[in-house]
Amino acid sequence: MVATAGIFSFEMTVPGGSLPCGGVTRVSVQATHRRQGLLTRVMRRQLEDMHERAEPIAALYASEAEIYGRFGYGLATYESELEVDRARARFREPATAEGRIRSIETSEAIGEFARLWNEAAPGRPGMLRHDERWFAMWLADLEWQRNDASPHYRVVYEGDGKLEGFALYRLKISWEGDQPNGTVFLESLMATTPQAYARLWRYCLDIDLTTRLQASRRALDEPLRFLLTDSRQPKTQVIDGIWLRLVDVPAALTGRRYAVEGRLVLQVRDAFCPWNDRQIELVAGPGGAECRPVGGSPDLSLDAADLGALYLGGNRFSTLAAAGRVAERQPGAIARADALFANPRAPWCPSHF
Repeated sequence: MVATAGIFSFEMTVPGGSLPCGGVTRVSVQATHRRQGLLTRVMRRQLEDMHERAEPIAALYASEAEIYGRFGYGLATYESELEVDRARARFREPATAEGRIRSIETSEAIGEFARLWNEAAPGRPGMLRHDERWFAMWLADLEWQRNDASPHYRVVYEGDGKLEGFALYRLKISWEGDQPNGTVFLESLMATTPQAYARLWRYCLDIDLTTRLQASRRALDEPLRFLLTDSRQPKTQVIDGIWLRLVDVPAALTGRRYAVEGRLVLQVRDAFCPWNDRQIELVAGPGGAECRPVGGSPDLSLDAADLGALYLGGNRFSTLAAAGRVAERQPGAIARADALFANPRAPWCPSHF
């Protein structure tokens, strides 16, 4: 065995709906067999497989940012890494929602976390649905995953007779002289109501013997900043999230909804997946979309990788046009495309695969 690639078959939220998605993982080539075209062959075979299985989009996390653009993947979502100084984490308004936070055992958490996650997923483009098998794997909490921190702590917020959110975290307790200097490592916080969101954050920021909270894989438009009196908290680092590829351009474009009514003719360049290399007309709006091959002059021309970067609404056509990645062939087409593909929430994929 000299080269590998794997696929998880997921369902991904897209603006206004959801679509089957191939979650690309475990891509490798033996060091003894580099520079022989094996990666290209594996990636092409994988995309052909997904196309045959009618998975119109594919997504991956890139180990190196320079690799996957040539296979038609574009940077579609971003993540924020947060650090909050507990001493400066006072809320503007007390988190006084009725309800309670309680610990939850793993056996109960598997099903409840899956339910809450999948209840939240339709409201956020980029999120993947997961069944209980995924959460059983995640909550197995193997020792090598702890990075010298504690085992998992699991809590849920219970309000109005049902669970409305959960937090999953670890602790690393340390001391400076006689003063505690511990860290909360927040792995996941998912809420289906604003009340649950605020209460769970307040709980995590009030854990004793800690001075900071670090959270990974958070949304780019995280509301936490607007709960705090100190708007310079949390300290935020933005990193790349998923890279998206339209395996079947017409199916992907018709599978999402659009902010306004409009029409665009797109010239899509896709040498790696030749079935996409054509000019199409997109007629779309909040109620649906249609795509068909069309002749004449295009409104815009772009590569498949750039269309992948734009698909979930995490980037604007005008931004890519300013970088020379999208060419406007008809006046006003960039503005029309920005209006069509706009989405009220930043796309986010908190899963890692």
